Amino acid sequence: MPEGSNDDVQARWGLDNEKQVPWDKEKGLDADSANKFRQEILEFISDSKQSSAYLMTRRKDGREIMRPVSVFVENWVCETITQDIQPKTTHVRRDPIVGYLWVGREHRSDWKANDDFRPKVVWMQGVASLIEDESEVNIFYEKREAKKGVGRVHPEGETMHLIRTAPQYVRAEGWEGSRAIIYKNFD
Repeated sequence: MPEGSNDDVQARWGLDNEKQVPWDKEKGLDADSANKFRQEILEFISDSKQSSAYLMTRRKDGREIMRPVSVFVENWVCETITQDIQPKTTHVRRDPIVGYLWVGREHRSDWKANDDFRPKVVWMQGVASLIEDESEVNIFYEKREAKKGVGRVHPEGETMHLIRTAPQYVRAEGWEGSRAIIYKNFD
């Protein structure tokens, strides 16, 4: 049976026919159920031991690009430090709509496919502000050091900026089977 064929899909799911495919299990959770996971998801994106973070920005021609970043999360607001010479700095200055993707570092034994690697993932879309004021950047370092024990890690003399992103939309998967958890309110 050719890989990717309908028969192959059915075999991987262990189903006899297409009508048995449980696509309805991928529907999003209702708001009340989603709120039960809100704090757990916030902790997941806040903890670099649980997840790896990637920042998506847009090039001048509109094509997206993602790169791994460290991110400090506080009340859903994301802050990433960047050198002034980095492309992401230019991208944010030109187009403030950005995205963050967090990918879990765990294997999930509840995944029934061929392997058990289906990590928890969180996608966030938001509006970024580029903070260039050195005193604001230093306040960020102080805040991060107080909370995480990590202050300035870049050499003195490098011009650093802060990308501060206010979330507009969050989609999390992996907390309730295949059901998506959506948040649009962050007050």
